[in-house]
Amino acid sequence: MTEYISTKDTAKLLRTALKNAFPGVKFSVRMSTGTASAWMSVSWSDGPTDSDVRAITRQYKGRSFNSMTDSYDDNGSALVAFDGDDMPRVVHYSCDGINTHRDHTTAGYRVAQHLISTDSDRKDLVLFTPGGDTITGATLPQSLYVAGHFHDYIYSPTQLAQAILRRVNLCTVTAPTR
Repeated sequence: MTEYISTKDTAKLLRTALKNAFPGVKFSVRMSTGTASAWMSVSWSDGPTDSDVRAITRQYKGRSFNSMTDSYDDNGSALVAFDGDDMPRVVHYSCDGINTHRDHTTAGYRVAQHLISTDSDRKDLVLFTPGGDTITGATLPQSLYVAGHFHDYIYSPTQLAQAILRRVNLCTVTAPTR
């Protein structure tokens, strides 16, 4: 017999899973209201990449929106062991979708500057102060290789930092000490 788990209870389970997967990172898990009441929104600052978080959140979606048919596809049920001594149960999550959003703080921008200074072909490029604030009037390169990726179409120091940080799990990077 399948047990259906409400979106509210799914949000509680998701909070716990994110806390266990990324200790020390504060996540905001909010349920939508009204027509989209079966949707959730997850947001956090710095920490893991969006793809790392989505790897966790996708396990809690009971349905996925299919834009080709303009309808939802059922993701099926899952066999879950909630407590150590209890037998696993077949569950179906009532959540239709989870949106994720990652912000970057000045500490994150400081890490981006550190990566540029240590990992790029332009070690002399300074776009942020030691405090993580943008240096206005900084000369921007046309392209840059940093954090294992080639970055071009650079419009601002903040945009470059966001492009670098999009690919970097800040849980695994040691921040500069100054």
